[in-house]
Amino acid sequence: MRFHPDEKLKCLLVYPRSQGLTFWDLPKSCAMAGCKTLSPPLGLLTVAAILPQHWEFRLLDLNCEPFDEEPWDWADLVCTGGMLPQQAGIVDLIHRGARDGKFVAVGGPDPSSQPEIYERASALVLQEGEITIPLWLDSWREGKPTGVFTTDDKPDVTKSPIPRYDLVNFDDYLYPGIQISRGCPFNCEFCDVIELYGRKPRLKTPEQVVAELESLYRLGYSGQLQIVDDNFVGNPRYVKREILPAVIAWMESRQYPFYVTAQASIDVADDEELLALMRAAEFRGLFIGVETPDPELLRSTQKPQNLTGSLIDRMHKLYDYGMVVAAGFILGFDNEKDGIDLPIIRCVEDTEIAVAMVGLLIALPDTQLTRRLRKERRLIGGDGKIDSSEGRYRIDVSNTVFAGFDQMNSGLNFVTTRDRRRILREYLNVLNTIYAADSYFQRVVRAFRRIKFKSHYWPRWFEIKRLLRGSAALSARLLFNRETCWPYIRTVAQAIPLGLRGYVNTMKMLAIYVDLKDRLHEVNASIERRSRDLDNGLPASGLADPARNPE
Repeated sequence: MRFHPDEKLKCLLVYPRSQGLTFWDLPKSCAMAGCKTLSPPLGLLTVAAILPQHWEFRLLDLNCEPFDEEPWDWADLVCTGGMLPQQAGIVDLIHRGARDGKFVAVGGPDPSSQPEIYERASALVLQEGEITIPLWLDSWREGKPTGVFTTDDKPDVTKSPIPRYDLVNFDDYLYPGIQISRGCPFNCEFCDVIELYGRKPRLKTPEQVVAELESLYRLGYSGQLQIVDDNFVGNPRYVKREILPAVIAWMESRQYPFYVTAQASIDVADDEELLALMRAAEFRGLFIGVETPDPELLRSTQKPQNLTGSLIDRMHKLYDYGMVVAAGFILGFDNEKDGIDLPIIRCVEDTEIAVAMVGLLIALPDTQLTRRLRKERRLIGGDGKIDSSEGRYRIDVSNTVFAGFDQMNSGLNFVTTRDRRRILREYLNVLNTIYAADSYFQRVVRAFRRIKFKSHYWPRWFEIKRLLRGSAALSARLLFNRETCWPYIRTVAQAIPLGLRGYVNTMKMLAIYVDLKDRLHEVNASIERRSRDLDNGLPASGLADPARNPE
């Protein structure tokens, strides 16, 4: 590389487009609100803050705009990375860089989990950038800018800088995010978070958190703010004593410019002191990993935190503190009983969870689940046969078997303990039942009748414009559809007595439904194709079970 890191370089941060179907992509909801995608790429913004600040940075988010040759040609080097759904986009940028003679540095969760897929990158800067980016820069200064830069050490996040939010056009996004902690104390077998970030939560200081809030505020943003931590309450004592009091004081001093959503383990519902502080800090939404209503499956998958107390009572406790709850469910666990679809449907209805994100179990690279399945000779490799390789297990989306691999219609990349066709049928029954218009809309109304909204936050003018634009677009979509017309009219009538906050939240949930319904049509078609492939013994899109389809 002809450049030196101590020069004033031009660095292009490219965020690849997500491939396939995920619950975290809501393009139609975003479009109705007048924005392009959900959130800015916080990882790349943090990378920009760690890199030399005498460099010049530009952000190209391919979820917001098509690839543009002008910033590509402008750049002296490119930094990119992401998660499994972005794998194909990252690899494409590596190939483009090789073609154009552009230095492309790659990092992020998926490259850290399976770096072999990205080996043609100019530099692989893996794990957490606070440690590995300086390793790369030091090697570069010694004349060795290429190679793999990694470590097993975990950085002190109290030294992590404020992300470069100034690179973001907030009009493009529904909401930005901040990160307060990394790591989770639990030991869920299927989870790769603890493999990447460890089981000891590492938290930023209250001063850091307030500084990031202040940065967003000074840049003119107000509205929803997502805490992207995999488990916000991994260290509840520190959160209660240090983080939340500082956030509450800052919110009050700035007249409550934000309301907050986060991801947490269900045991958050057992701590009323914590919930009271979260409500005072303007927490209004939580994502909870429920996974399954079967207690035996929760024990076997090492999720005991979900076994303490009644799930219904815990959800209702969250509603008492004004939290709108979304939840994740999984089908395909070992020893899962036939007919699990009905208990999941009952669980969703009884807990009044509007947005239930239901997926098929995936053995991700480098997890406890994957290591166990490989030992049991049950992992399915890229050739559709039992994986017997000696290296790291890989999910390479360029391979026919894993092509189109995504959150909603992929998974079960292993020999299942019960009939694969039945799992797929029950999966579709869950989705088609809970996302039927009348069922979904009435669940929203029931939940919002129960939720005790209490908030100091009031929308600013730009958010009011988004709400008005979104409401008009939503009405146009749902009123002129035979399936949703009357459920929509009835739901609007039921939402009006809920007050302004109840009504606005109801409309937001209905906007999400537009995306969920579209995804449901695609998932039905995909799962039916998989079922046909299974009937014909083909692995191409069905991940056929080698145990039942011998060579």
